[in-house]
Amino acid sequence: MLQSLKQKLVNISWKKFLAGTLTLVLIGAVVSAIIIKNNKPTGIPVKVARAEVQHIQDNVFATGRVRLVEKQEFYSYEETTVKKINVNPGEIVHKDQVLGLLDAGDLEDKLSNAKSNYAIQQSNLENALNPRPEEIAQLMADYSKAGADYQNAKKNYERAKQLYDQDAVSVQELETAELELIAKETVYKNAGARLKIKESGPTGPELTSLNAQVEQARIQVELAERQLARTILTADMDGVVIAVEVAEGDHINPGTRLITIGNTDKVEVTAGVNEADSGRLKAGQQVKVNAAALPDREYDGVLHSVSPGALVQNSNQGSQIEVPVVVRITGDCEDLRTGYTVDLTITTVDMKNALVVPYEAVVEKNGKHKVYVVKNDIAREKTVETGLNTELYTEIKSGLKKGDTVVVSPDKSLIDGAKVSALKNVPAAGGNT
Repeated sequence: MLQSLKQKLVNISWKKFLAGTLTLVLIGAVVSAIIIKNNKPTGIPVKVARAEVQHIQDNVFATGRVRLVEKQEFYSYEETTVKKINVNPGEIVHKDQVLGLLDAGDLEDKLSNAKSNYAIQQSNLENALNPRPEEIAQLMADYSKAGADYQNAKKNYERAKQLYDQDAVSVQELETAELELIAKETVYKNAGARLKIKESGPTGPELTSLNAQVEQARIQVELAERQLARTILTADMDGVVIAVEVAEGDHINPGTRLITIGNTDKVEVTAGVNEADSGRLKAGQQVKVNAAALPDREYDGVLHSVSPGALVQNSNQGSQIEVPVVVRITGDCEDLRTGYTVDLTITTVDMKNALVVPYEAVVEKNGKHKVYVVKNDIAREKTVETGLNTELYTEIKSGLKKGDTVVVSPDKSLIDGAKVSALKNVPAAGGNT
């Protein structure tokens, strides 16, 4: 009986515990509902951010290839044979050093003939401009003889004509005398002309022709010298051998690249920038250069040039429009080898102290830039003057001050003076709470 009484007491206590617990849960639920009801927003819920002074930076990214700023490439201009190669890749070379030889063939004979012809044409011009006394004397003698022959032919013709009139000679004999007279007269006039030209010097077309012949001969000499010089591969600069692409004994065609040398202390990067980003570029902007082959190195550069035109670049992904740019490495370029593929980070905007808001906070109305400033749960529309834009922020040049709270991505229905409810934990424009 005693045991039964104890069991009843236990059962009664457990029921009271459950009832009390249920009562507390119901009370908590009612209280929570009341709190939620009392804290329900009374304005338009909006996302906000604070205007802050930030260091803003905007970048354009591209991929390029390293090349030498100063280099010399040797090519073959004739079909020939490689006679000698004196250097290997990586060797240091100096200006005027002979790096290799090509078979000259008959180029030496061509140069010798060209020089001889040039000397002859110069002599002809010199003689025409400054005749020797003995030449003048000879021409005068020729002129006198031609004159005497002409007078004799004239007398013979007159005699033949008189005899013909007397029927003493035939018409054929008269014609023969006439032809002889014409021939001697022509010789006489030509001798006089040669004497006159020699005494006065060539003028007009004659002088032009002589000068042209001399100039043409000179050009032929230069051409032959250039052709022969191309068979001697001579360095025009101090540098390093970048590549040797032929071997001794190779038979090569015109246009074959032979040797490349360059100054490895001066390199640049050529790249193509997407047309959408190209409008933000200008010469002088700072660039960071990274190479996959050198993951622990970063190089400094400057945007040297931006092409005024754009090119179509085709790839497996399709075609796109790119604007060619050149980046010069401004600091140490050690280990940055020509031909490397590199990534470029071109800084287009870099401002240390700019008042900014998220770019989504600025809207355009009636051609003016507006923001909604939240104060005491009221949104006020304000006109602002904007400056630089980056991917995240817009610079505010006037109309706001540091710490102002603005609506981010305002709904089109939001109007000046509307009551709003800002979300809690409002971040600054830079992301700091």
